[in-house]
Amino acid sequence: MAPRIVILDIETSSLEADAGIVVGAGLLPEAGKSEYLDAKRTDQEKGLLVKLLNRLEAYDVIVTWSGRGFDTPFLTTRLLKHGLDPLPLLSKTHLDLNEVVRSRLRLTFTYLDHVCDFFGIKREKGPMGLEVPQLFVKALEGDETALKSIRDHCLDDLKVTREVFLKLKPLLENQLG
Repeated sequence: MAPRIVILDIETSSLEADAGIVVGAGLLPEAGKSEYLDAKRTDQEKGLLVKLLNRLEAYDVIVTWSGRGFDTPFLTTRLLKHGLDPLPLLSKTHLDLNEVVRSRLRLTFTYLDHVCDFFGIKREKGPMGLEVPQLFVKALEGDETALKSIRDHCLDDLKVTREVFLKLKPLLENQLG
């Protein structure tokens, strides 16, 4: 049976998990529609994490872009902070496409925008991830547009990561088994 594959991307209020929280998490199955979970306030983070763990139960493989260095350790830290078990996340097969590109392709740059340009994948040039913390501060002050910008950025990252995954999939069959 083919493994059930999901693309995962998170948005955070800081690059460090002791200084920030998960403000958004997006899931996009290999085929199908994306789902976005958000925390509009800091006290909603735990609920977002519980929902995320529940959603991940349906999948065998998590695909990320730079997730081994960022998303997974950040999520693990926040899960432990809330007394939640990180094993449902950590026990999955994890494919980090940034690692695949670095080890299996020979490109000048291996950041997501460059890889998208190389494969001719169109990006919505929304806010970059580094702008999310400032946007979240605005969102806490009631700015709905800021929340929508964070969401749109996450959903765009998911969409293009899935397209990169589909381009790289012929290289990955032995890792998906």
